[in-house]
Amino acid sequence: MALYKKMVNGHPYWYLREMARVDGKPKMVSERYLGGAKDIEKLLDAKESVSVQEKTRHLGFGDSAAV
Repeated sequence: MALYKKMVNGHPYWYLREMARVDGKPKMVSERYLGGAKDIEKLLDAKESVSVQEKTRHLGFGDSAAV
């Protein structure tokens, strides 16, 4: 998979492409639209906020046994 930029009317749009060989020739197998830079930034910020919450989750297993 590779990140690919298309310019449309002077604005960049980003796609995720998967290329494969079909009958010995390179061919695009799938293309997924990711959006503009601001759309990608929003997605990354949302993912980061979820992962940060999971990483900082603390559970107190064995606290009562230690006392």
